[in-house]
Amino acid sequence: MKVGRRHYFLIAQILVSALLLAWLIHFAQPSDLIAAARDVSPLALIVTAAMLIFSNALAAVRQYIILRALGIGISLPRMLALNWMGLFANNFLPSSVGGDAAIAAVLHRQYSRLGTIVSGLLINRIFGLIGLMIVLLVLLILVDLGSLQILVNRVIGWSAALLLLAGLGCLCLAFVLRSGNRLSRLLMAILGKLQAMGVTALDLHWKALGIIGLSIAIMILSGVATALLGRWIYPEAGFWTTATIILMLQLVQLIPISFNGIGVAESVAAYCLTSIGWPLHEAVLLGLILRGLSIALSLPGAFTFALFSKREQPGSI
Repeated sequence: MKVGRRHYFLIAQILVSALLLAWLIHFAQPSDLIAAARDVSPLALIVTAAMLIFSNALAAVRQYIILRALGIGISLPRMLALNWMGLFANNFLPSSVGGDAAIAAVLHRQYSRLGTIVSGLLINRIFGLIGLMIVLLVLLILVDLGSLQILVNRVIGWSAALLLLAGLGCLCLAFVLRSGNRLSRLLMAILGKLQAMGVTALDLHWKALGIIGLSIAIMILSGVATALLGRWIYPEAGFWTTATIILMLQLVQLIPISFNGIGVAESVAAYCLTSIGWPLHEAVLLGLILRGLSIALSLPGAFTFALFSKREQPGSI
């Protein structure tokens, strides 16, 4: 019965993605989209793809540094292959963390240190989020988003309110933990795992600063790549304004209401870009091209996915 429910949830996500994409294409007019797509230079796609590939390679280097610091003796070429496998899994499995699960399964076969491996993958995610938030914070201070600024200010206010609620939740949690019931023991176990992961992150010492710097570089490179593509599609577009909006979409894709954020991210991108003067068909086209590039660049990971799905012996590859 549980499997059936998961299947229903997956089908619902796919339907949401399909309906949102169909709605976008309908309102952007397919003929206008095709005409705009014909005007996009192949050089623009090649340059954007090359920058995104380099960004993904840097992400693999970051994961490699973290795992090596935690005592997982993985080689950099193997980490690059696993990273592309993770990209493929993220695009074709119904979860934004499907890639991490696939990587953890492969590493566990060779190193049998699942706790350390999962901690390393979570720490990698956290450092990536830290880099994104730092870059977004700087951009939101320096870049004028025009009519979107009011919405952004509201989002910041909501975030502050959520942090306040989280603080109150921690106070309530402290009272709950005073009891000896099953819930308190479960919460204590979860907090223990989080504490252990925090200690593991602190054990990186000076490497943590380098990893944060690498995360910032990855986000800047991704933003610049998409902003350049935006300029090729709509020459009047503000460079850093486009980069800011596209980077904000990485947070939107974390909302699990569609299949890997497909449709949701493109819809939000279209709304935000048209709010700052983009024509609708060109705003939709940018979102569709970015999604297409993301899927196309992950396809080589299908080979490594098939390769690593086989039973491996320690020391192979």
